[in-house]
Amino acid sequence: MIDMHAHYLSPSVLRQASAGSVPVGLAPDGRSLRFPSGPSRPVPPPLCDLADRLRWMDERAIERQILAPWMDITGDDLPPDAAAAWCRAMNDSCAEDIGNEPRFGALAALPVVDGEAAALELVRSVEQLGFCGGAIPTEVGGKDLDVAGLEPLWEAAAGLGVILLMHPFRVMGGSRMDAHFLNNVCGNPFETTLAALRLYFAGTFARWPDLRVLLAHGGGVLPTLAGRAAHASRHAPGFDRTVDHPDSILECFYYDIILHDPRALTLLMNAVEPTRIVAGTDYPFPMILDRPTDHVRQAADQTGLTEDELCRILSGTAEELLDA
Repeated sequence: MIDMHAHYLSPSVLRQASAGSVPVGLAPDGRSLRFPSGPSRPVPPPLCDLADRLRWMDERAIERQILAPWMDITGDDLPPDAAAAWCRAMNDSCAEDIGNEPRFGALAALPVVDGEAAALELVRSVEQLGFCGGAIPTEVGGKDLDVAGLEPLWEAAAGLGVILLMHPFRVMGGSRMDAHFLNNVCGNPFETTLAALRLYFAGTFARWPDLRVLLAHGGGVLPTLAGRAAHASRHAPGFDRTVDHPDSILECFYYDIILHDPRALTLLMNAVEPTRIVAGTDYPFPMILDRPTDHVRQAADQTGLTEDELCRILSGTAEELLDA
């Protein structure tokens, strides 16, 4: 199995933050990072531990894991120059840590406050550091992705043929999401769905048909709402394009399996082909999918997928994306 959704932060970054050699400082608790909009959540120790991560992977027969930045600390509230320096430090430190270890790949932290800078860092990370692509939030400083000036990033990613993992951070709902971990349970998938539909209806994929965007958490609720969006495009005001079939929307994206219920995963499997689905775990956070292969097999049994289709989801689709 190839894990396409996991997170990592180099311990070196925390040391640099403590020493004041990067634009982001360490909070007095020694575990949180200071940003203009406030301190981050405390950095969980497993986020920074590659040795323990390899042990965990061995126990679950995960052959390879693609390390993405923790979106909370990518610095979308920093000034452009500081954001670029901060993301560069995270990417350089990650590249140094994984070295030539074949079981790890990486997605770049990108300074999305500036589309040109984000494109340059993606190109540098892919061509010089050997990264597999990059990671983006669902909005940038309160601006939706389709109006955040990210056209240079879409151009660069499409030209390189690499994947962009779209992962939510700040979510809608405000204080209504405070109880019961709802900012994650509901907020994250709602944010992903909103961002995906805005990108689609803004014509992003019509302009860059080779753009590859991987949606976290099974695409949120996009697989169940794409039909509703297609219908609205034909019958409601406010649309510049009409959609004849929900597949026109769904086939623009890739999806991970992190849905925590095989019955929910069957909905995704029925909505898109296995060539659009990859495995993931969300390691090492509370919403981790601890037994991903079992999760996929249970859903595959319910939908009648063949062994070849199952293998596609566990590794084949990821291999194609990573070898692009």
